[in-house]
Amino acid sequence: MKILICGKGGCGKSTIAAMLAKHLAERGHKVLVVDADESNVGLYRMLGLGKVKTLAEYLGGKRGLKDRINGGDLALPKAVGEIPAEVLSWKGNIAAVSIGKIEEPGEGCACLYGLLAREFLRNLELREDEVALVDTEAGIEHFGRGLDLVVDRIVNVAEPNLESLLLSRKIQELSTKAGIRSVFVLNKAIAGIPEEIEPEPDVVLPFDQDLLRGSLAGKEVEPLPQLKSLWDLISR
Repeated sequence: MKILICGKGGCGKSTIAAMLAKHLAERGHKVLVVDADESNVGLYRMLGLGKVKTLAEYLGGKRGLKDRINGGDLALPKAVGEIPAEVLSWKGNIAAVSIGKIEEPGEGCACLYGLLAREFLRNLELREDEVALVDTEAGIEHFGRGLDLVVDRIVNVAEPNLESLLLSRKIQELSTKAGIRSVFVLNKAIAGIPEEIEPEPDVVLPFDQDLLRGSLAGKEVEPLPQLKSLWDLISR
């Protein structure tokens, strides 16, 4: 199963991706975390993994990637076991691959990385015990790039503020148009807030000071108990 995790910037997409990866790994699944956010700097740390070369770097950077696309030579792995070791970071049942990062001022937009993410996921064939979690960039540009059309489920994350909730409703609308079932997660919730949210969240994750302090200290994340309910809804 391929699962897209999206929402407004700062809503907790990466944290939820890391917690869900650890929850699934503990249940015996083989988990591939795909970092499709060109500005994300914390996902590997949350998973307790070391950083490695991005897939775009492995393919020759933006110039090499463009040449491969124009030449019809974008050969991508069809199985997790075929992903080059140079771009894969492993720990137990969890592996992570990063699509590409903005590294230099003035290097141009991240459109090529979006295309690479879509084609990487389109080509990837997962075994029954494997799950791919895709951590996206903030907002909804990945819907325009067609990334939603190559996954099986969407986790729609919002935090309790109006801007995040409005974007979440747009994500639900786009998910429905794409024909992909989504699960609405309200993150960082405090007492009394979930009852005021429309539509009603499928899963509520509480504001957790330990997660905040752990992040400041550079620690890995650990799954909250609610991740079981989230996976149960995703896997229906």
